[in-house]
Amino acid sequence: MKGKKRSFSAGGTLGTGYVSVIMIFVMITLTVLASLSFSAAGVNYGRSGRSREFTASFYEAENRANEKLMRIDEASVEAQAQPFFSAFEQGAEDIGGLDVELSAEGYRVRWSEEISDRVKLSCEVEVFAEPKLHDNRRYSIIKWDTVSGGEADAHINVWDGTF
Repeated sequence: MKGKKRSFSAGGTLGTGYVSVIMIFVMITLTVLASLSFSAAGVNYGRSGRSREFTASFYEAENRANEKLMRIDEASVEAQAQPFFSAFEQGAEDIGGLDVELSAEGYRVRWSEEISDRVKLSCEVEVFAEPKLHDNRRYSIIKWDTVSGGEADAHINVWDGTF
């Protein structure tokens, strides 16, 4: 027994070459995933910058529209102090940038404020000649929405399923 050598095996037949190939594959996979993460982070950073700029532009346009609404309300108060409410039209013309139209309840006033080169804030208000008939409200907001102000660069033909 003393002269016999015992050979012990770890039980695996996987050599060092296979382990190296698997490690290289794992490293390449991790590198690709890391580069995709950095790319996605850069895209998100750029998108958040554009979103921040649009939000700031939107609130600036909202402030301008609210200032015009305040001046419209002031013109309404001044016109109601006059014997005829038709003085409102002259007061609205002094504000500028408004489209004033006579309606059954008083006047309908429309205007828009530019947010960006493709989007604008569209506003429409009904100014009442007799606020007492409308729970003492001098005006009612009919429309206060963002709308697309630009045209698409190119027309895309899409198949509608017919031949």
